[in-house]
Amino acid sequence: MKVALLATAAAILIPVTPALAQEQANGEAVQTETSGIADIIVTAQRRSENLQKAAIAVSAVAGDTLVQQSITQANDLTRVVPALQVAPAASFTQIYLRGVGTFGANAFAEQGVAFNLDGVYLSRPAAPAGLFYDLERVEVLKGPQGTLYGRNATGGAVNVITAKPKLGEASGYINAEYGNYDAIKGSAALNLPLGEKLALRVAGQYVKRDGYYSDGYDDEDTQAVRAQLRGETGTGLDATLSVDYAHVGGMGSGGTIMPLLDGKHRLGPSDPRVIAAYVARSPTPPVPQAIASDDGYQDNDFFGAALTLNADLGFATLTVIPAYRKTDLDFRSYASSFMIDVQEKSSQMSLETRLGGHSGPLEWVLGGYYFAEDVSARQLFDQASNGTRINSELDTESLAAFGQATFSVTDRFRLTGGLRYTTDAKRQATEAHTLPFVGFVNPAQGNFTRIILDIVSYPHTDVDFNKVTWKAGVEYDAGPRSLLYASVATGFKSGALFAATGRNYSAPENMTAYTIGSKNRFFDNKVQLNAEAFLWKYKDQQISHLGPVQIASTPAGAIYGPVFTTENAGKSTIYGLELEALFQPTSNDQFSANIQYLHSKYDELTYQAYSTTGTAPVIGCAVTPTSQTGASPAARIYDVDCSGRPLVNAPRWVFNLGYEHSFQLGDHGKLIAAADTRIETSRYLSLDFLELGRQGSYMMSNARLTYESPSGNFSLTGFINNIENELVFANSLQSPAKPGVIYNQLRPPRTYGVRAGFRF
Repeated sequence: MKVALLATAAAILIPVTPALAQEQANGEAVQTETSGIADIIVTAQRRSENLQKAAIAVSAVAGDTLVQQSITQANDLTRVVPALQVAPAASFTQIYLRGVGTFGANAFAEQGVAFNLDGVYLSRPAAPAGLFYDLERVEVLKGPQGTLYGRNATGGAVNVITAKPKLGEASGYINAEYGNYDAIKGSAALNLPLGEKLALRVAGQYVKRDGYYSDGYDDEDTQAVRAQLRGETGTGLDATLSVDYAHVGGMGSGGTIMPLLDGKHRLGPSDPRVIAAYVARSPTPPVPQAIASDDGYQDNDFFGAALTLNADLGFATLTVIPAYRKTDLDFRSYASSFMIDVQEKSSQMSLETRLGGHSGPLEWVLGGYYFAEDVSARQLFDQASNGTRINSELDTESLAAFGQATFSVTDRFRLTGGLRYTTDAKRQATEAHTLPFVGFVNPAQGNFTRIILDIVSYPHTDVDFNKVTWKAGVEYDAGPRSLLYASVATGFKSGALFAATGRNYSAPENMTAYTIGSKNRFFDNKVQLNAEAFLWKYKDQQISHLGPVQIASTPAGAIYGPVFTTENAGKSTIYGLELEALFQPTSNDQFSANIQYLHSKYDELTYQAYSTTGTAPVIGCAVTPTSQTGASPAARIYDVDCSGRPLVNAPRWVFNLGYEHSFQLGDHGKLIAAADTRIETSRYLSLDFLELGRQGSYMMSNARLTYESPSGNFSLTGFINNIENELVFANSLQSPAKPGVIYNQLRPPRTYGVRAGFRF
């Protein structure tokens, strides 16, 4: 099958007609358009280049498309990029790319897919909040990006590129949207010239919507603002200063018990019917207790500042990007049946310096990178039959040096090589309380209370990780509009810490990716056909789950308690094929198709599971009991072997299909009708590999009709998303207190509304 996929990709690598023109104004990456399909300029390889000429597997979604699709948060990106699965986890965001990602739900977690804002890496899993407005585009780089992007880009990278200030131009826009669930969405931007060589751009976003669940959870309440000041001297020096702030409130994400009690009404975790079903499930405590409540909330603040400085030195361009970001999380969530109560304050600073040039046949970039982060977290996980309180101070410091060069052997044939060395230093000082609830008593006043056995440990870690990553590639212009490329690239995710005595960190995970691809334009620029075949070898994957960690040592041996731990759990193989096609037969019609075939398998996946009740964990894999001692008399620890299973969030097939037609109304403007659909085959949502935690095949479609004025300054759109009102699962977690009880989170139901836009 692997050979057949590579042969299929090679078969379509055929020459086509001359390439489109591209332009670059004031150092900005811009979208250009001549006859036929429009070009998009991307910066995926740390330089501006035509997307069709970039020898890398990357998808780009224009900012206008994000507005048309009502995308206001990272979770919505799943609709527009077949390789991507993005899901909420309380106030965190989990990003999976072709099955590679991180089930991150605490302060120790780091993504396996790097998330970047204007070239600045954002480390926290909550960082993507409040950023999706006034954007030029979003780039999704597929496969490890260890050379140019460094650590934590095992599966790839998501680059969010904001719209930049335009010199000498006074302009702006206002978008306003209203829809069902009392959804109010607004965004606006104002671009002001401050003389000939200085410009200011201020943009903002307001989103407020009722929850999709019966108890109000899964709502949206976001306010954000961004200001950017751009200037140039006229002597080859330009700089952009960006400052942004966002507040994310509301009740936060929700989840519901499986199987669904009432799929039509999306019953939330604190709905009495869900609570009754949860309490009735075995095992039940002496006095039924419902952990889920309707007092969940999120009160999260995000602040960032970055300066991008470019200097033309003649022989090369120097780019310096110092940046600072602060995240202040305060939330309580019941999305997974139990209470998660978190206060987390983090700050990161980074400095990237690059020197890039083009000397004869050689195009090159050299750089250095520094990153430092401090995280202070107070986390409580109350699971009815047990709980964990973790107070941590976490520090990370990372240094890297990198270089990549492309050498033109001939006018049509080029070789690329890249190398990066990274060293990470990670430290933790943690106070961990393991709270096995061993029984219930009846005080004098008649209220039942849990007896809590509090086992306290004080994990400390001071560990370094060092890694060399590399890339080698070839590319060939088979014709003026045809590019063939092949590459081998590596990436890694730094070792992860967790709260335990003894060994309390995992080793880094590693990826090696083999890629062959082609990018083509046909028939006078009316047809675009791109193909990529890939083979990824994934080793030492980090998985996060409720597992046993040593919390105490006695003469009789070690005592283990349940902690959401991260460990290395074997290796896997991923291979597949992605095809992307655009067909624009006339200036009024455009068809699009993006198809991904993905085969994934864990060649080896073994780990340990902690059972607070002593019963064997409910997992769709081989389970074997051990003789290790748990924190309470009833607890047991089991070995789990899931080798041979597919990766989570890795559907075998994904189809994204779309059509857009413009009806010209002469002097009265035009109407634009558009429809798109996403078809997915089934996928597992968690390492439990249970049927209730599996999303079956589905089809989800969207449609919109837009009137645009003759000048293009005014537009009015009616839209409907998820026309089928499909129930699609986004995430899944098994209750630690009740084995076999599954809570799933859902993607949005059918939504519809009207949107008006005004540009000036």
